[in-house]
Amino acid sequence: MHRIDGPGAVSNLFTEGDPSVPQMATVVSAAWLNDVQENLARAIEAAGITPVKADYDQLRRAITLLSGSGEIGEVKLWPSEILPTSGDWMECDGSALPIVDYPALYAAIGGSAFGSALSGYFRLPNVRGRVVRGWDHGAGVDPDAALRNGGDHVGSTQEDAIRKHNHPTGSNTGKADGGASVVDPGTWNSANALIYNAYTQDFNVTTGKTATEMNNVPKALETRMKNIAFMFIIRWR
Repeated sequence: MHRIDGPGAVSNLFTEGDPSVPQMATVVSAAWLNDVQENLARAIEAAGITPVKADYDQLRRAITLLSGSGEIGEVKLWPSEILPTSGDWMECDGSALPIVDYPALYAAIGGSAFGSALSGYFRLPNVRGRVVRGWDHGAGVDPDAALRNGGDHVGSTQEDAIRKHNHPTGSNTGKADGGASVVDPGTWNSANALIYNAYTQDFNVTTGKTATEMNNVPKALETRMKNIAFMFIIRWR
């Protein structure tokens, strides 16, 4: 790249010319135009973008990508139900996209990682209503990794479940006939029970939950933590 240096340039700047001086207008040379063209075109191509005539947004996208502010295929949380106005993002909703129209995104996220599609198409991740979990990758943190839909791989899914566990029953040691202790479900809130939790003895009956408190435990169609909803979006260009 170089500053304009052709006939009529003043201190490497353009001029419109002034006949009264006289000063000729700056001549834009082919060498300067080619220099500008190649610098811009090569910056665009370095970002993995093929220059296309009449696409006036390519340089901006190239600067965004080359600056490290975003990679094609990047996923982030978006605090709105309306996509960013740049047009560079799509919702992670599992849509099937034609490979020919989104070759860079296809190269970034693979062909079938997020579900099968018709020939010539690939699918976006579908994160609607799901919580994202880090890929176990052999760490052994996810005990059911091998049973995931898609195996232990990026893009695989699991449905909701409750961990296997025991329930306390209470132990009645105060039988009137002096008999041995027996499991007595009726001692859950009984003031006569000496032990409230037969498994861990975490609670005594005097400090345990009352029937009213037990009945007011939140109920739903799934086991979940407190949460907040965001939209997951993916950069496609």
